Amino acid sequence: MRDGDGRLGRLVLRLPTNNVSMNQTKHSAGNLIIVSNRGPNDFVWQDDHWVVRPASGGLVSMIDPLARQSDVTWFCCVSEAPPASESRAALFTTAADQTDPEHHIVPVPLPSKIYQAYYGTISNEVLWMLQHHLVGQFGYSSLDAERHRAWTDGYLEANLRIARAIRKSGIKPRAFLIQDYHLYPLPALLREVFPEVPSLHFTHIPFPDFTMLKLIPQSWRDTILQGLLGADVVGMQTEWDSRPFLGCCEELLGAKVDYKNGTVAARDGRLVRVRAFSASTNPAAVEQSMQSPAVAAARERLAPWTGWQAGRGRDEGKQTIIRVDRLDPSKNQIIGFRAFGRLLELRPDLCRNVRFLAFLIPSRTDLSVYRNYRDAVYTMIDEVNTRFAAGCEGEPIQVFYTNDREQALAAMEQCDVLLANSREDGMNLVVKEWAVVSQRPGVAVISETAGVAAITADSALLVSPLDIEGTARAMERALGMRSEERAARLTTLRESVYSWSAADWLSAQLAELDVTRDD
Repeated sequence: MRDGDGRLGRLVLRLPTNNVSMNQTKHSAGNLIIVSNRGPNDFVWQDDHWVVRPASGGLVSMIDPLARQSDVTWFCCVSEAPPASESRAALFTTAADQTDPEHHIVPVPLPSKIYQAYYGTISNEVLWMLQHHLVGQFGYSSLDAERHRAWTDGYLEANLRIARAIRKSGIKPRAFLIQDYHLYPLPALLREVFPEVPSLHFTHIPFPDFTMLKLIPQSWRDTILQGLLGADVVGMQTEWDSRPFLGCCEELLGAKVDYKNGTVAARDGRLVRVRAFSASTNPAAVEQSMQSPAVAAARERLAPWTGWQAGRGRDEGKQTIIRVDRLDPSKNQIIGFRAFGRLLELRPDLCRNVRFLAFLIPSRTDLSVYRNYRDAVYTMIDEVNTRFAAGCEGEPIQVFYTNDREQALAAMEQCDVLLANSREDGMNLVVKEWAVVSQRPGVAVISETAGVAAITADSALLVSPLDIEGTARAMERALGMRSEERAARLTTLRESVYSWSAADWLSAQLAELDVTRDD
């Protein structure tokens, strides 16, 4: 995969085509193929071992209803188990873990070293950090020989193996829905084998402008952009992400770009459409979850902090600020906790009756950068708690470090303020779930750089993610807001969530591909 001078050459999938007709145009025939890094199951560290459970993340929750249909096949990556001595530190997922009778799952096995290089070293430590503008801070600060090997022998190799697995499966595709930054080269690889099958690649995280993309080697960014242009449709979360992608194609590839119509001229003469599809949640499914015994039990567990108890209602003297997010540098928890400390400085009278409940979901604990960030977050929490514990008659920040969706939903239902101050975010579906379940009603304080900010200008309080003072003042304003204004803001946001759900997100993509769907 290297050309004569040692640089990465054009990535080519040299595979014979299968028996799919080159003149195939009937998109209603064959299976709809979903391809993603992760499958339908996730992992929780419990009782000294990893426990498999249904994934609750945004990507899986949005594609799951479609994936359950009989004419849909879901390809996902799995890892061969690493040596036993490494299994705790190196989180991996096997084919057995992703078996699910309600889905047609085709696991693509990768040797553990390839999987770690593709998923950890490149996807999460480089691309994730780059696309969230985190280079140099809890992210990579240079690209050494090891990362170059990880790109070639991990990231590119994993995408090649996925393409081969799809071809070898013998499944006749009618369209491809390819998910996220792990699989940027894949659309071009699949087009070589299935040139007449329509495809859409959707990026769930922010897309950087061309100045940021120049922080990786030219051969890498060319592979990313040309890989995406192998699709018929390139999907982004918002117009904020579509425009940078168009700019990258123009500035870095010299491609002809039509900004008005959102198209890019590919090298083979095709016009690739660039469209925004705002990710969303499934309000009916969220509402159903709120009726579950697990949520009822969580309400009781949280009563000492939220002031809510069954049969007694809400203690109006208590107020809570919450956050619900993965423990990830992009989520900006450190600034959020510093802002809460500043709030208590500004308003010591709030100290006894306001608590900050932080529902922090363990994330990528096999990567040192995430462990270092976790330690820094806990250091900040300890500083705030130590400083204000006496005046607050207890620690004002309470941490729930677990992947417990029902507990988080119960907290969202009763909170006064939801803080989502991420540095950048593809969407931040927690905000949309909160809008469905909030009963207080609460007020959302959201970063201007989160994708969800595009629909919350009239309903949330928007802040700069690095503005400690501004975030503290926004929380103060939210806590003191009159109930009529709270209710009006929440109604506006809730209506927007119900008007564009996860089903609309999927349907819009299939319509863009002119693909029929069995409901």
